[in-house]
Amino acid sequence: MKPEDFLLVQPQQDRAFAKFHKMVQAASEILAEDGFGGLTSDAIAARAGVNISTFYKYFANRDAVLGYMAVAFIEEQTASLQRLIARMPPDAPLEQVIPAMIDTAVDDWTSNPTSRALQGCFILDPVLYAEYSQSSLIVAAALRPFITVWNIAGTHDDWDRMHSVFGDCAIVLYDRAAKAEPAEQAEVVIQLKNLAVAYFKTAVAAP
Repeated sequence: MKPEDFLLVQPQQDRAFAKFHKMVQAASEILAEDGFGGLTSDAIAARAGVNISTFYKYFANRDAVLGYMAVAFIEEQTASLQRLIARMPPDAPLEQVIPAMIDTAVDDWTSNPTSRALQGCFILDPVLYAEYSQSSLIVAAALRPFITVWNIAGTHDDWDRMHSVFGDCAIVLYDRAAKAEPAEQAEVVIQLKNLAVAYFKTAVAAP
């Protein structure tokens, strides 16, 4: 799935692109400031300075805007994790790679107030939940070169399943961390790292 899948049409000209991005930016600001309750089609159009008909040219409703922003965020975070993995030395231990991945994911949503609000979407919306889970499989595939180094037992399918299950759990924990005060957030992230390392170590083959 791509962000564009949530659009009725795609902007084609520079002027249309400018209006479209103003609406997405307006939706991001409203979501960060007022949450879902304040995110209405009229509010988005008003803040973006466009006619409501312009909004409905691209989006069927506010849920389509949420879907567009959520999938865009998932794409960005997946790419961030892939870049991190690509930079890791080929002999990097599990205890180094997994926490670094969590730090990267946390950096993505802490630097983007909208992504904090979107965390709830990934839990409540079945389509977005499935899309987030698919991201886990993409990241699992990027980690496959490390399986031998980490002495992971089982097949690639076993590894993909493990990563997908943990990814589903991590969605909830990221949501909790994203909504916590800074001190509590830091503690939740520490526990998430400990949990992740311990979880993946269960797949390490006995010597």
